[in-house]
Amino acid sequence: MNTEELLEKYEKYTIDNREDLLSMMRKEGLSMGQSTMLLVLKFKINITEADQLILNSETWKDEREKVEAFRNHIFDIIDECSDKTLK
Repeated sequence: MNTEELLEKYEKYTIDNREDLLSMMRKEGLSMGQSTMLLVLKFKINITEADQLILNSETWKDEREKVEAFRNHIFDIIDECSDKTLK
């Protein structure tokens, strides 16, 4: 399904019932990244806001620790590379 079809499919959802939307998207196999993209397009919010809505949602709470650990690992690697480059 392309983005336009997904936006049409989920058109009845509002920012106020976003938890229902997130739950439906996850049940239908959309990833966190795909869900983030759709929130940005549907609700005209920035990617950081969409990311926070997803990370703090009931729907994705089981993935939050893994996602945060992964991101922290990436930032650690970037910091290490930056330190080596500056020396």
